[in-house]
Amino acid sequence: MNYMCLTTHFIDKDWTLHKKILNFCPITSHKCDDMATVIIKCLRDWGLDKVLAVTVDNLDDITVEELSKRFIKWGTNIMDGNHLHMRYMAHIINLIVQEGLEEVGDSVKRVRQAVRYIKQSSKRWRKFKACCLFERITYENSLCLDVPTRWDSTYLMLDVAQEFEEAFVRYGALDPGLMHYLVTYVCDDGKPAGSLVSSDWENVRHMVKILKPFYELTLKVSGSLYVTSNVHFEEICELDVVLKNLIENENVEMSLMAKKMEDKLHKYFGNPEKMKMIFIASVLDPRNKFEYVAFALVSLFGEEKGGKNK
Repeated sequence: MNYMCLTTHFIDKDWTLHKKILNFCPITSHKCDDMATVIIKCLRDWGLDKVLAVTVDNLDDITVEELSKRFIKWGTNIMDGNHLHMRYMAHIINLIVQEGLEEVGDSVKRVRQAVRYIKQSSKRWRKFKACCLFERITYENSLCLDVPTRWDSTYLMLDVAQEFEEAFVRYGALDPGLMHYLVTYVCDDGKPAGSLVSSDWENVRHMVKILKPFYELTLKVSGSLYVTSNVHFEEICELDVVLKNLIENENVEMSLMAKKMEDKLHKYFGNPEKMKMIFIASVLDPRNKFEYVAFALVSLFGEEKGGKNK
């Protein structure tokens, strides 16, 4: 079923930030024209005609263009709609991370299936805890199964699972059913996961190291009851630095993975013309002001493009 949720953020006369859900409804399709029509109808129903910016995840630019045309007719298109379209930070982080996860997809799938096998039975879970005691693993968090479409849950699953590596190895030696499950059970992609080996755990450790800053950033920019736009530019720059450092890593696989993720980052944030509202928000943050933003523009976009925008 196709559906859409439309949320508004606004500041009242007392400078209090609000978040309200305007509409949660089924729609005929996620085509640009249909989405724009539903959004416009909702705004009319609520009597709203002044919109500073529209933040969307994977909507095509055409949807926002249609909204901009309607706001022009209403005479309320602020700054001629030049800054109407705002990219959804968390969605772009998701696209960047998925690019990295593809590189170690088989290892992630094997760990996921191993966790699923153990958590399917209370008897297996008791045997696994016995393995933890034998290996003297006292990690306080418990195994958790991820939702494959949510990378943050995959990160949490991998972060916990890596702490139990020795317990998984011992459990596999005691219960041959785990190996049989991994090599025979057909996953969603139509293929079995395959044997869980030491190189998989090495890939998991690398992936957790890469994903940690992305996870922390997602938490930071996903707040809805406090202002986040002033930190977006700073976080993008820091993320770029993290990826550049990973590209210089001696581990070839980690370096290649980081390079693909950096390319995806620059695909969405490589055009400063579409980010000026974020620059302004950062300048207005008294911790940054113009000095930091001027330096960061050159650092992120280079002397020519960054200097021009400075």
